[in-house]
Amino acid sequence: MNFPSRPLRAVPLVLAVGLSGCAGAGPGASFSERDPYEDTNRDIHAFNVALDRNVLRPVAQGYGLVTPTLFKHMLGNLFNQFETLNHVFNYTLQGEIEPALTAFGRLGVNTVLGAGGTLDPATEFGLPQQDTDFGVTLGKHGVEEGAFLMLPFFGPSTTRDLGGIAGDMALDPLTYTGFSASDTLNIFSPVYSAAEIVHTRDANAAIIDDLLYESPDSYVSLRSVYLQRRDKKILGEEAGAESMPDIFDEPAE
Repeated sequence: MNFPSRPLRAVPLVLAVGLSGCAGAGPGASFSERDPYEDTNRDIHAFNVALDRNVLRPVAQGYGLVTPTLFKHMLGNLFNQFETLNHVFNYTLQGEIEPALTAFGRLGVNTVLGAGGTLDPATEFGLPQQDTDFGVTLGKHGVEEGAFLMLPFFGPSTTRDLGGIAGDMALDPLTYTGFSASDTLNIFSPVYSAAEIVHTRDANAAIIDDLLYESPDSYVSLRSVYLQRRDKKILGEEAGAESMPDIFDEPAE
């Protein structure tokens, strides 16, 4: 029996176990107060930036240059389609029935009328993409944020969002493809994950390059963007923070 490849995404969970014991200050405190491990986080951030500069950004730039715009648009739609089932589950767990029904409607419409999800007629029908994840679900059920963490390869997170990563993996059907005897499925999962990462980096190149390479302190900028965005998703208007683009966990078109 083959081992599933998608759980390899959980490697940072193991690396971060030693950092996750102390609770952070949470929303309402300053960003620095929510970041008790800043020195270690900065070292990991430096590693991630070097990895992006030397590997991911050049690969994404090459992908952007040689890939037709229409194909990228359809691929982005397909990535969104794969995430929609996760949104259905999480909105349901959050008790958010209307967004759950919207996500379920998107899944059906784009599967049937959108060539399996490569097209997006659901948006034209008033069923827009609304992103969520298991970290948001935990937050809405009162799980404390814990400390801000910078994870190798993954980027910004929190103690709570580590649990969110594990929850989203459990809800992701591709997690279990490695248990299949099908070589096709076993090859598809890592290829899909790598393509998703490269596509997302290319689709959000301007935002990411500005944060990582144009900011006076890219660590502080990334931490601020991430925590503001998470506050907004969990607390809604109560967060009082500007809604930030999702460049960390969802593919863009």
